[in-house]
Amino acid sequence: MRLRLNTLISLLVAVMVVLALALALWLFNVQLQDTLEEGQASRVTNLAQSVAARADVQRALASPDVDFSPGNPLQRDIDGLRQRLGVDFIVVMNPRALRLTHPEPARIGQAFRGDDEGPALAGETYASRADGSLGRSIRGFAPVLNDEGAVLGAVSVGVTLASLGELLKAHQRGVVLGVLALMLVTALGAHLLARYIKRVLLGLEPYEITWLVEERQAMLASVREGVLAVDDQARITLVNPAAERLLASTGLGKPPLGRPIAEYLPNSGLPEVLASATEQRDREFSLNGRAILANRAPIRHQGRVIGAIATFRDKSEVNALAEQLTGVSRYAEALRAATHEFKNKLHVLLGLAQMGDLDALRAYLRDLADHQLAPATSLVEGIGEPVLAGFLLGKQSEARERGILFQVDVEHPVPAAAPEQIHGLVTILGNLLENAFEAVAEEDERRVNLTLDYDEALLSLHVQDSGGGIEAAVREQIFQRGVSTKGERRGIGLAAVQEQVEAWGGSLAVYSEAGRGSLFEVELPYRSAAGDVES
Repeated sequence: MRLRLNTLISLLVAVMVVLALALALWLFNVQLQDTLEEGQASRVTNLAQSVAARADVQRALASPDVDFSPGNPLQRDIDGLRQRLGVDFIVVMNPRALRLTHPEPARIGQAFRGDDEGPALAGETYASRADGSLGRSIRGFAPVLNDEGAVLGAVSVGVTLASLGELLKAHQRGVVLGVLALMLVTALGAHLLARYIKRVLLGLEPYEITWLVEERQAMLASVREGVLAVDDQARITLVNPAAERLLASTGLGKPPLGRPIAEYLPNSGLPEVLASATEQRDREFSLNGRAILANRAPIRHQGRVIGAIATFRDKSEVNALAEQLTGVSRYAEALRAATHEFKNKLHVLLGLAQMGDLDALRAYLRDLADHQLAPATSLVEGIGEPVLAGFLLGKQSEARERGILFQVDVEHPVPAAAPEQIHGLVTILGNLLENAFEAVAEEDERRVNLTLDYDEALLSLHVQDSGGGIEAAVREQIFQRGVSTKGERRGIGLAAVQEQVEAWGGSLAVYSEAGRGSLFEVELPYRSAAGDVES
């Protein structure tokens, strides 16, 4: 059975405090007992000296006929003094250790018990602990001297340990009550501390925190984006494996936890996010010559910024995904147009066959061969890349469907492309042709020309349209992402073309005037499937 965190903390704190207080109480009792015993030893020794200096004690011991009767005058005086002083016994003894006084009169005349009186009868003053007729006691001794300094006897004043225990209990009672009150306060404090800790931990139990940490580690290890976080002092606090691999591949080495991010990665942008407390999305920066695409956001707790986090990825990987997506989209568009056109031809053929009009059927098939199949075949003549040829055939079908005259001229044969360049080539051509098709969609003359030329591993693409052209103000920024004359959520295609051309190390130019159409010229280093590479 799992104990709740607040219960566990309360019990732990309470037990630790109780043990600490119990140990302190025990040490206090030991110290108190030692102090009381030392104090009583000093007190009874001083009392013994005072009694030994009394004249009646000296006379009684100096008398030739010492009175050992239970009712002797000295016994009455000394016993009264004992009661006033609050001690358990005051014994006056002669040099032979025979008692002249005692709290129990029947013991007068008997020998002193304890075997610790010898030094006093020899003239010494001291305190000792011994077992006597009243039990174990702390006793003080002092010799009784005459005017010449001769020892006449001795006096012993003592308190039993039993009576000392009562005194100790009286002192302990207040201490125990204080300790109990402190324990109650401690228990309340432990409960409040447990509630505070639980609130700081968002109400989570330890095993729940363990699960969250394990899930967090698994999540950070599984994502392909690099994740890097800093605290409110811009010190690195978290780096996932993907970030370590990406940063290491750029020559920076493994990010050191606890180190200021500005020292390790000056252009991370995270200190700016901490200062402004605002997000930064899709920001591009250079990392030792490699283009990185990053998103940055502040980390907030109870409305206060306590850190910042950045997710980033190699932009070439993002571009590759975009190229694949664009290529697939272009393939789908071309196939849709070709399929639609083919279905129309099948419907004509089926209708003529059902009517039994063989002459018309033959004529349509001849016309189809002369004006459709032959031009389609000639369209891709000289293009050795099958994907590109199929794509252009699909675009021709789309152009016919949209009422556009689409012409392809191949000045020199284009060999098959290396596999890694096919998607990029389709991305460039697809966006340029789609842009041209849209430019002529509202014109009376709808014409688009594509010219392909291959020379010494360099591929040239010229896309010319008969559209309305591009105004000078727009032409200067037409390749910027989001800039378009066709409404919102546009302006992506030409930006993707420029990014792809730059990634290939090619060149891109546009020539256009309002009302006179547009011409896009692209030159690309072309890697053929045979492995010839020139740049």
